[in-house]
Amino acid sequence: VMISPYAMHRNPALWGEPERFDPERFTQERSAARPPYTYFPFGGGPHVCIGNHFAMMEAQLVLATIAQRYELRLVPGHQVEPQMLLTLRPCYGLPMTINARGGR
Repeated sequence: VMISPYAMHRNPALWGEPERFDPERFTQERSAARPPYTYFPFGGGPHVCIGNHFAMMEAQLVLATIAQRYELRLVPGHQVEPQMLLTLRPCYGLPMTINARGGR
């Protein structure tokens, strides 16, 4: 038996407007209102990834540091085409321009 995180994470019955970017979905209140295992980027139960807490903390720290120091923009005209492998990723990468913030 295999469960598709891609399909589950885009199920409109669980995630009203699943294609809309809405970080508020992950507040403590809204997360507590959802059934368990509706969001499982690191698996679940006894087979959950042992590095999930570290990965989330590291991702937040790295993204916050980058966003604080740089402005990133997708190269104009580049169309992002999703590719579904084991994880969802951009098929042709994400070419971006990077500019330092605040004259750094």
